[in-house]
Amino acid sequence: MSPTDLQTTWFVLLGVVWGLHLVLGGADLGVGMVLRRVDRATALRSIGPTWAANDVWLVVAVAATLGAIPGWYASWTSGLYLPLVVLLAALMLKHAAIEFVGHAGPAAARRWTTVLVGSSVVLAFGWGVVWAAALDGSLADGGAGGLGVLSPTTALAGAAMVALCRVQGIAFLRLRVASFRPALPLLRSAVAAAVLLVAATAVLALDAADGVGAGALAVGALVVTALALAALVAEAARGRDGRALGAGALATGGALTALFSTLWPTPVAGTGPNAVALADAASGATTLTAMLVVAVILLPLLLAVLAYAYVRFLRRPDDAPRAGLGSMVARATRGTLRELG
Repeated sequence: MSPTDLQTTWFVLLGVVWGLHLVLGGADLGVGMVLRRVDRATALRSIGPTWAANDVWLVVAVAATLGAIPGWYASWTSGLYLPLVVLLAALMLKHAAIEFVGHAGPAAARRWTTVLVGSSVVLAFGWGVVWAAALDGSLADGGAGGLGVLSPTTALAGAAMVALCRVQGIAFLRLRVASFRPALPLLRSAVAAAVLLVAATAVLALDAADGVGAGALAVGALVVTALALAALVAEAARGRDGRALGAGALATGGALTALFSTLWPTPVAGTGPNAVALADAASGATTLTAMLVVAVILLPLLLAVLAYAYVRFLRRPDDAPRAGLGSMVARATRGTLRELG
């Protein structure tokens, strides 16, 4: 049975929300990964106003998945029990480390920094494994409390996710704090991310579950991803941090678009007990319609708040003046708010 238009709409919305978390939050994870190589306090100030807002998208994504496609959520919680426990623990440790590291003594601060670096790597690697497992059939097969999803294929996808997050974090820090540039070479990270993502895509294409095929949208997204990776390496070689950051984000978004379009209409592909077909796993039309009304109201508000956070806190964390259009928008916004207050 084919999914209805309403079910497909919610599948697309979930793809957008998951993409927002993995693209925006991915840069935060990348900052966490390189924290030992730069001044910790300045690096954390660079993401201080936005990292929690970026993680809100994870809460929204999980809650929306449970409400709109409960069969998908159930497949994850049963087929990924132990990996999800590890991801949840890493998420809590990441939040705790960011909050505690600035209030601890030197020895404790070093330990919390190690925790933050490790949890950032685990989160990026884990999400790469989870999404690859949904495509290659290992999640559908289940078993071993979810550890059965770990394989060379999913591990390669996890490594690609780590590399993508890391290069975005490096580009973000180089853009925000000019003094960090000598300690954070960008080109090597860009090349590593491009090589790993291309390799992971090729291996997943070969190891995809039976019946999974790439349609026109997936092929188009992969073309965009390839162009974005080429731009990432080229801009990194030229030292253009902002453009490299944008290219990295586009590559991540393109890869996720290709993944989601390939997973439609089977969010968990394969023939095992945890396989999920969208038409069978989604909530009823009444529930989906009610949730869509709420989403139409709340999603623009969440996007507006996130945009405000980025505009409001555009000043560089090392207190150096920032030039350009972004600075003009930020100054205008702050002035307007002062007048309104």
